[in-house]
Amino acid sequence: MNVRIAANAGFGLSRVLFGIVAASVPQKVGETWVGEDAFRPSNRTIFRAMGFRDIALGLGATEAALRDEAGPWLAVSLLADIGDVAATLISAGRIDRRGVVMTSALAGSAAVAAAALLAIDMNSD
Repeated sequence: MNVRIAANAGFGLSRVLFGIVAASVPQKVGETWVGEDAFRPSNRTIFRAMGFRDIALGLGATEAALRDEAGPWLAVSLLADIGDVAATLISAGRIDRRGVVMTSALAGSAAVAAAALLAIDMNSD
């Protein structure tokens, strides 16, 4: 397996791992994002759903990477992470500053990683 395929698969697997954590303990993941509101049952549902979204994206990216066709999954992952950053920044005045910084850094770094892997993937031919 070449390094590019391994990196793409690793990206997908890291997304699966994050998704498992978010789906298992949504209030803990959510607390770093929106503070105490994460413990409300309705908000736990949203963070759990986000976890399942990341599991699906990660499994798709991993499987596609192993077939050397990760590009579309990397692009969708990039869009999802940009969406998380955008939603965070739009709500920045209504959530704790720590949550804005942490979520923007985490989702932003995932978006940068997806963009870099996508650029490498597109230039590999």
